Order: sequence, then C-alpha cells, then structure tokens
Amino acid sequence: MRKFTSLALRLCTAHRSAFSVRTITSTQSKALVSTRDDIEYCRRLVHKHDYETYLSSLFSPRYAREALWGLRALNIELLTIPTHTRTPSAISMRYAFWHNTIMGLYTQPQTQNLPPVARVLHDAIQRSKISRTWLRRLISERQTSTAINTLDDLQKHGERTIACLIHAHLESLNVRNMHADNAARAIGVSSTISHMLRSMPEQLAHGRCDLPHDILAKHNIN
Repeated sequence: MRKFTSLALRLCTAHRSAFSVRTITSTQSKALVSTRDDIEYCRRLVHKHDYETYLSSLFSPRYAREALWGLRALNIELLTIPTHTRTPSAISMRYAFWHNTIMGLYTQPQTQNLPPVARVLHDAIQRSKISRTWLRRLISERQTSTAINTLDDLQKHGERTIACLIHAHLESLNVRNMHADNAARAIGVSSTISHMLRSMPEQLAHGRCDLPHDILAKHNIN
C-alpha cells in the first residue's frame, strides 16, 4: 500500500498542471456550474472518508476524476445522514432533499443554491450524460437501509450501492458495454463483502455484527 501511495502521489505531482486544466468546449463551458471550491470540497471529502478511492481516482482523466469525486462525495453524504441527524423525521427529510436535488439535475435547468456535491454532479451529467438510474438506486438503497438477512441480500445491496457508483464512473469515462457492466456489478458486490469483513473488528468491539443472519445461524453464532 505504501508503494502504491507513493507512486500515486508522484504521478499526481508530475502531472499537476494537466490535472488542474479543464479541457472543455465553449458550448460545454456555458453549461458548467461547479467552481474549484466545489471540486475541492468533494476531493477533501473523498480523501478523508474513502482514501482508497481517492488514490485510484488520481489515475483517471481529469474530467472523470472530478465526476468520481462528486459521485463518492454523494455516497459519503448519504452514509453520514444517520450519524449527523438525530430524529427519524429529520433523517427522512435529508434523504428526500438529496433525492429531489439529484433528480432535479435531470429535469430542471435551475442550478442556483445547489450544494457543492450537486454542482459537481451537475457538470458530470452535462459532460457524460450519466444515467439517473444509478444515482436513483444509490439514494433509494441508502435510505431504505434494510437488514441484511441473507447472502443474497448482501449481494443486492452491493449491486445497488457500490456497483451503481462504478457504473456511473464508467459512464463518465464514456465506457458503455455489457462486459464493463458485468465487471462493475461483480466488483461492486465483492467490494461490499470486503468492506463488511474489514469492518468486523470495529463492529465486534462495539458489540455488533452485521454479517448476514443466515450465515450466523448456519454456524450457530448468536
């Protein structure tokens, strides 16, 4: 990991000027609304909460990297709603806010008063025509937050969360084909399982275990 981190940072430094330049057409530039501060907000959020994704993002082209930061920042915003909001009604309102805001990027030309994450995603949608399906599924799954009773539930959760983020990132790279979609789905599921296993020590330290209930029952674990 240290070697990978060092290589990524060297590449980022060596190509800093290329990373900071926006190569867009004059027509596109009129439609873009995000500022450097918006992009920096998303970058810092991903750097803090999803460092592995941040490192891998350094190898993407600039336009796709900014889209990835926006996508992952949205995921972080959704994940932290229950911890930053106390009452169930307030939690529901926050999820509704993000759903209406993100879906509105596809239907409403109004871009004033959008939060930084939404402005970055607006530009990603304008550039790459990212499908609303992936973002709608992501927000819906984060809001539903149903119990993982079976391994099949865990697989579906991965398909509706991490896989959706990968699908959207692929679209920002203009990659749209069946083989890439199958790979995105498989990586999303495996990443979800990997994250659950890696978080087990912390879960157990707090007296919690989020493994699927059918696996716990199969091995007589209470």
